[in-house]
Amino acid sequence: MDIFFSPGACAFFTPALHGDAVPADAVAITADAHRALIEGQSQGRAIIVDDDGRPCLARVAQPTLTQLRAQAIARTKREAARRIEAVGPLWRQMNDIRGRGAGTVTDAEAQAAAIRFAAIDAIRAASNAIEADIATATAKTLKAIDLAAHPLWPVE
Repeated sequence: MDIFFSPGACAFFTPALHGDAVPADAVAITADAHRALIEGQSQGRAIIVDDDGRPCLARVAQPTLTQLRAQAIARTKREAARRIEAVGPLWRQMNDIRGRGAGTVTDAEAQAAAIRFAAIDAIRAASNAIEADIATATAKTLKAIDLAAHPLWPVE
């Protein structure tokens, strides 16, 4: 079976499977080379292109503890944003603020808005606390954190 590697697509192709869709930049490789590349990839290495446009394996740089923490904090912020959106989408929050400022809301509407804002404040406080924990966490601890089910989040 003919196997080709396309540097542009960073993918393998076979004429039997892909027909005319094999990219023009594809280079032929042996079945043994293909097997070695796939095996290396399964062991955490990356398939890259060398200077000649041929596929080769490279070690994948592991993120530093600082990078892992930054990634976890970014995920925490996304989870907080998701939770806030579920409590009160931005349009709802803006209407609550405008209605309160204009004095045109009923007591029930004002109470509902206050409940929403309290829930949002609780989410923000939880996010801040989780981020503080992340800032001092070890790499091993970071891997174990399930941000979506973190116990510091208020009950939805």
